[in-house]
Amino acid sequence: MRVGIVGGGFAGLAAAIMFRRGGHDVSLFEKAGGPTFAGGAISLAANALACLSILGVRDRVKTEPWSHTPATVRTPAGRVLIRRTLAELTGGRQYAAVPRRELLRWLADELPHDCLHYSSTVTQVSADGVLSVGDSEQRFDLIVAADGARGVCRTSLWPKASPVRSTGIRGWSWIVDRELSAGFGPIWGCTNDFGILPLHDGRTYIYGGTTRPEARLDDYQTWPDPLPSLIDAAWSSQVSTPEIFEARPPRHLMRGKVVLIGDAAHPMRPTFGQGAALAMEDAITLARDSISGLSKRRRRLLTLYAASNAGSYFATPRISALETARNMSLAVTPDRLFSAMAGSVSRWQPSLSAT
Repeated sequence: MRVGIVGGGFAGLAAAIMFRRGGHDVSLFEKAGGPTFAGGAISLAANALACLSILGVRDRVKTEPWSHTPATVRTPAGRVLIRRTLAELTGGRQYAAVPRRELLRWLADELPHDCLHYSSTVTQVSADGVLSVGDSEQRFDLIVAADGARGVCRTSLWPKASPVRSTGIRGWSWIVDRELSAGFGPIWGCTNDFGILPLHDGRTYIYGGTTRPEARLDDYQTWPDPLPSLIDAAWSSQVSTPEIFEARPPRHLMRGKVVLIGDAAHPMRPTFGQGAALAMEDAITLARDSISGLSKRRRRLLTLYAASNAGSYFATPRISALETARNMSLAVTPDRLFSAMAGSVSRWQPSLSAT
């Protein structure tokens, strides 16, 4: 079978690896110039690590000593609400965070160069399996649409799907070349939240989000350590400021010979850091269990879509009275119960055919 893949992110690269292993002729088209275009980092909980094992790059990820590193959930005043390890906060036994571009490069290295077509913009896709790439048209038996929520595939062939909309959340993310010994985990405010994570190479990754359009990083210099010093270490040219989008997964993920996976199928808030993991789950399931297996994932996708929304409002409730109520509820919630509930989203078992 000839498979065309649109998009060279986690969904697209994972699909290319899996379909090639199945003996198919694969061509991946990515408009960027290479696999290292993305910034920020990826949080790898249990399901993401399981996907990387299947894809053949798990041995490159160091999870120790980070899995057992103490972490907390804190308020902007420094009050500790939850104490766990990094792995326990994600409901597993192992955990790591890896720079996005590094992980993309590892996945790309699993593929031959003649399979990867960078600087190749897909301008049109048709349900009968034809892709327009530059000045040429190519026909495929299957087109895997992994080009994101606002990519040409979803826009062209799913016009009646739930519209992709802005959440009103503006994000920040950056990496500091500094190894910390403490201070990891999320900080939850009312309209803003931050998180501090150790990368597997010893550096530190920081992310944040706000619903205040006028907010600046310098506004959070009074938040608990080590956030102020990490803000001071952020170079404006290195800080990514993404806008967060979401859309309910379509009822049907296939139109003719085109199938949606990853963010093209289910863009959602990054509350649980599951975007890359779900994208790789999609790709593995599609390649091994076909569209019928992918369709069975709709309940999981809808559940995580709803959970990401609920979790976002729990972390940043936008109303001070709800912020107080959240803090009071966490004060009486056993730490073990909190991590079990938060970690439930990362529980995924591949089918036997995908191992």
